[in-house]
Amino acid sequence: MVRLRRVTQGLDANVFVKCEYVNPSGSIKDRIALKMIEGAEGKGRLRKGETIVEMTSGNTGPALAFVGSVKGYRVHLLIPSQWTGTYNPENRIKIMKVFGADVSPVEMEEHKNFLRGLSDNEAAAAMIAIGIKKCYDLEMKNKSFWWADQFNNMDNVLAHKESTGKEILEQLDGEIGAWVASIGTGGTLLGVSEALIEESVDAKVVGLEPEDAKVTEWAEKGILPNFLEKLGLPRRKSIVEVMLEKGLPDEVMTVGHEEARNMANRLCREEGLFCGISSGANVYAALRVAKKLGKGANVVTVLVDNRDRYFREYPNEHYVI
Repeated sequence: MVRLRRVTQGLDANVFVKCEYVNPSGSIKDRIALKMIEGAEGKGRLRKGETIVEMTSGNTGPALAFVGSVKGYRVHLLIPSQWTGTYNPENRIKIMKVFGADVSPVEMEEHKNFLRGLSDNEAAAAMIAIGIKKCYDLEMKNKSFWWADQFNNMDNVLAHKESTGKEILEQLDGEIGAWVASIGTGGTLLGVSEALIEESVDAKVVGLEPEDAKVTEWAEKGILPNFLEKLGLPRRKSIVEVMLEKGLPDEVMTVGHEEARNMANRLCREEGLFCGISSGANVYAALRVAKKLGKGANVVTVLVDNRDRYFREYPNEHYVI
């Protein structure tokens, strides 16, 4: 846990960042990869010699490749071949392969009719749905495949409730005025929030979304569930839907790519923190929240991943869930 010093000048509140980018595969997702895999092992769903499969747009892939390979499993990952904006997954794919995973691009060209006429936000949801469908089909066709299913797997939430959240409580002695994090699958935001609530910490919870991947809107308006239904998948409740039903977060902010990128640059140059664009988004929002809090209040967020996986997009990196 690091207290920011330079980018917070002029603020009365404190902003603390938990440096998750120094985890072995370079992101916070190492926590959920370990928890989901060990959860599947404990339930008898994943056995020696079997294959882990998942769709990823960024950090869960390297984490599953790292944990899965070290544990002796095959890891098969699917990643969108395209996204909106400047998204370029080349470095993410290289990291996955270095950790031993088999990586297949999900070619969106073959789904152009499905994607036709959609806004950037809707297209992002549709691309996620296409990847989920492919994982579902792989698991259904081959019983030696286990699908991690990060969007629905509640071990994703437990990982952060039992580790990230408890560590934050210990590191700040429970003195937390606000908890700020990107939403994505919802696991980090909900898991840490539940840890705080369990200890009766009255912290404001703020969730963030990229401007072209508004995941709370996907759930509230049924955008992602509708795409999944059109693709023939059974209806299941996602982590984001569970989070919203619990009345979380207290506030949702949309952070632009330029805002996230500029703050990531400042964290590198002013604080010496070599973190990526999602981390920049988190700190950008944390500073906005801190401006509203009084002297001595603590705002906490996470530095999600390492800057290296964004290099192919430099200098126009993309804030991606």
